[in-house]
Parts: sequence; C-alpha cells; structure tokens
Amino acid sequence: MGRYIAILGLILTLSGQFNAVLAVKNKTCESLLRELADAQSKFIYCATTKSVPVNLCEGCVDLYRALSHDYGNLIADANCSKRYLNSDRINIVATTQGILTSLWQKANCENCFRDNFWKIYDDNATKLQECLDSTGPDLVCYTCKSDYVGLNDFYLSMETKVGGKVCFDLQDNMNRTRLNWSKTLKCCQREVKLTNFLIAVGVVVLLPILTFYITAIVVTKRREANHGLLNEQEPELDAPSTSTLITAAVLSTPVEDPAVISARTEKIANVLSGAGTHLLDESSDEEPPLRKKVPKSNESDYSSDDEPLAKTKRA
Repeated sequence: MGRYIAILGLILTLSGQFNAVLAVKNKTCESLLRELADAQSKFIYCATTKSVPVNLCEGCVDLYRALSHDYGNLIADANCSKRYLNSDRINIVATTQGILTSLWQKANCENCFRDNFWKIYDDNATKLQECLDSTGPDLVCYTCKSDYVGLNDFYLSMETKVGGKVCFDLQDNMNRTRLNWSKTLKCCQREVKLTNFLIAVGVVVLLPILTFYITAIVVTKRREANHGLLNEQEPELDAPSTSTLITAAVLSTPVEDPAVISARTEKIANVLSGAGTHLLDESSDEEPPLRKKVPKSNESDYSSDDEPLAKTKRA
C-alpha cells in the first residue's frame, strides 16, 4: 500500500512540474517582462526602506530570489531573450538586472546564510540586547561584558572564515553595537599597564642624557687624537686667549741695538733739517718786482678828450 502511495505522489509531482513548464511556455513575452518588472520594483522598494539600519540581505532575500527566478524565466525563452536582450545599445532589461544583482553581491548577502551565521549572530545579539535593557546604567558594563565579548568573538571568527567579506547586515549591526558599547555606555575603558608607562618615561628621560654624554666622550677622544696627546698628558681642550697671542707676538719680535736706532734717528733728522734750509734760501732770493712810479700831473684828472673847465672870474 505504501508503495502505491509513493508512486502516486511521484506522478503528481511530475505532473505539477510539467504543468508549470507548460504554463511558462504558454506565457507571452510581455507577461514575463511584466512579472520581472514587478519583482524588480518590489526589491528596489525593499532595499530602499531597509537601508538604515541595513537589513537588505535578511529583509529582502525572498524578493531577490523571486527577482532572479523571473529573470531566468525571461532569458530561458529564446524568442523573449532575442527580443529584450542585446536588442539595442542601452539594453535596459539586462542593465537593470545587472545593477540589482551587483547591489546584492556588493553587500556579500550570500555570506549571511552560510554556515548558519545569521542565526548564531542574531541569538548572541538578542541576548546582549536583553541584558542591556534589563540592567541599570551603573552595572551594565560589568553585567553585560561577557555577552558583549561573546558576540564580538563570534563576529571575529566569522570574519576570518569568510576572508573579511562579512554580510553587510551583520557588519552594520556590529559597528552600531560597538559604538553603543564604547561611546554611549562608555564601557570600553583601556587598562594602562604601569610597567609599560614607567619604561616609556624612563626611555624618554634618559635618552637625551645618554646621547649628550656619549657625544661629549666621542668629541673629546677625537680632539685628543688630532692633537697627538699621550695618555699621561692632560688634554688641552681650551684655545689660547687673544691676550696670550698678542703677548707671544710681541715677545717674538727681534730687538735692535740702541746705537743703531740712534744713528738712524739722527740721519733722518739731518735729512729733514737740510731740506728745510734749502727751502728758506730759495724764498729769500726771489724779491717781489717794484712798481714804476707815475708822476702826478695837474692834468691827470682829465682825460685827453675832455677840455679843462674854465675858471670863473671874480667880479
């Protein structure tokens, strides 16, 4: 009896699939195109309304599956494929489908449903949220720390398994959870180790001092080598002063005999005195020329052309 029931079920299943194939074949290209356009519009509406916070992969998965199925039916028909695909330069049907498929792939949505990642993550996130809602603000960091660490560890392990291509729904949710935990609740307090701090301070303080002394030692050794000093001698690092140099220059000047200096001075005096006497003699020999005296005459007051004035006679 059971065998007959199994055979009957198989026959019904095959007949249903055959009827579906016939129904698809009986559909016109216009009806297939309308079904694809309707599926595309529904998926676009879903993706837009679930953009913030991102719930594209989990919230629109059924619409994306229907979209892909309708597009497959359209291209499966040779006449419809020839009519709507590659018929012009724009190729609207294929271009629109490519944009929607690219959006789904860019969000790595298929990784949400791999290895039951979505369910495990959702369970951990729900547990953490219940803890946050039921705990006071003063104890939330201590009470819910284990739930937060568990969720974060699972996310890191999932990220490693998928090579960093985590479903974008889970990425957005984890980023918001971390931001709420660290910035809003201020539960992420980094513990500073005192030993590392002291080591860093010691290095910062001692490094300039050690550098100074090492430089001083190196410079001293080089000066000793350049001056050819022995180990027993004290290095003369200070340069001689200006007064010392002047004194040494004066002492190194040769001293002449006083008699030579006196003879030289007397000779110079004689030369100067002889030159002065010669100049005086020349000035006395040259007398200034005398002017010729012109005798005065009574007519000197008159010019040759003027006539003398006649004297008036007295009455």
